[in-house]
Amino acid sequence: MNKLQLQTKIFLGTASGVLIARSVTYSDTWILLPIGIAVWWAGTHKRQLSDYLFFSFSLSIAFWFARINWITLVGIDAYIGLAFLMSIIYGSFGYLMYKVRNLPLPFISYGLIFISMEALTDYFPFGGFPWGKLAYDSADAPWANLMPFGSSPLVTASILLIAALMIPSLGFLLQKAFSASLVFVISIAAFNLFLIDLDQSDKKESGKIDLAIIQGSVPRSGLLFNEQKMEVLKYHIKETDNLLESNEKNYDAILWPENSIDVDPFRNKEAGILIRDLVKKFEKPLISGAVVQKANGLSNSVLLWEPKDAKVIDSYEKNRLVPFGEYIPFRSLIGNYVNRFDLIPQDFIPGVKTKNLKVKNTLISPIICFEVAWNSSLIDQIKEGGQLISVHTNNATYAFSDQLEQQFMISRMRAMETGRDVVVTSTTGISAHINRNGDVLWASKEFVPQSKIVTASLYSDITPAVKYASIIERLSLFGFVIPFIMLFIRYVRRKI
Repeated sequence: MNKLQLQTKIFLGTASGVLIARSVTYSDTWILLPIGIAVWWAGTHKRQLSDYLFFSFSLSIAFWFARINWITLVGIDAYIGLAFLMSIIYGSFGYLMYKVRNLPLPFISYGLIFISMEALTDYFPFGGFPWGKLAYDSADAPWANLMPFGSSPLVTASILLIAALMIPSLGFLLQKAFSASLVFVISIAAFNLFLIDLDQSDKKESGKIDLAIIQGSVPRSGLLFNEQKMEVLKYHIKETDNLLESNEKNYDAILWPENSIDVDPFRNKEAGILIRDLVKKFEKPLISGAVVQKANGLSNSVLLWEPKDAKVIDSYEKNRLVPFGEYIPFRSLIGNYVNRFDLIPQDFIPGVKTKNLKVKNTLISPIICFEVAWNSSLIDQIKEGGQLISVHTNNATYAFSDQLEQQFMISRMRAMETGRDVVVTSTTGISAHINRNGDVLWASKEFVPQSKIVTASLYSDITPAVKYASIIERLSLFGFVIPFIMLFIRYVRRKI
């Protein structure tokens, strides 16, 4: 087969990458996911190594530069560095595709390698950056219904299957073999109808809880919003008063977002008094995000304040920290060259264990912002009895960017995966109530104070995705080994 022209490879690869990256930006554009993959695989299949590499790296660069453009709000250097690093990981997939191209059913081999590559991003770079998983753009797609059965790897596998079926369908159509093309079109339609009809009926609830979700907003967006930490606290106190003082509806607890208490309430007397007065005033537990100074660094925590004595009786510490946001890798090496890192004079320290917080005999599983993209912490919390997920986030740095919608889509997928309602409380939006099927029951507007008392359902059943999480993780991480074992067997047979 002839080589593709260089400009053709770059154009098609770039177009595919942008299609996949933008699938989350607009509603009901999830069909772009398999189309983008199909263009990629069809454009490289059975061709020269240079075709695989140029196409794959073009796609990867386009995907990541479009996907995480919001990091420019942190710094153009961070944006370029992370985008290129992730592009290298994804682009190298082209070389592995080339190696297995002649195996029987090569698209299955492509899929196994791709799923393993996505699983790798749970761990690499800098402890992991799984923000680009195909499944995370799919909350409104038919294949999202697979999330409770096999988590993101199974959802990704279904997207890749549809992409693989699209390729021969179009090929036969171009050859005017309409009957053969129709077979594949019907197969794609039947598969999607099967996914739509998967059982999505609610399991039996184990109870309900009423929660006051507070979005207090901040004085301004961007990196320097932290300069007005006391103002952010006062904004959330004011919004809590506005919602609850004239409210007649019952509620069981108040939820505040990450960084709503950005002044250590145990060291700052004014902050501590303000919070204790509020808790005593409304006589309800407060579950709040807070930055707490520990002996060995800062802790990004969720604190549970009990109303009787207005004291903290339990807490959860963020396990997955944001590199270059909450800690500086290679600080001694690069700290002298990037003045912006002066805004982070000391590193946050990660939590060492998962934990649920108990309110009114309800076990709530708290997750803080960035770590909602990982399976491990949340899966452990659900296995330990978590009945409801609370996501505490601060998106002030990324206000009005794609980051908000991307994180919100991930939160919806985690609801489906775990079979739990999710309540999101954000400083600036999007705060929300999401049911276990990923449906949005309420969502706030961005960058305005807005709050609501929601009634969340509680569940105790365990989905297959949670029950078999460790097996799913191992299979997805090491699935790439299968085609290379087949290559080795082929090599040995030829030598014999």
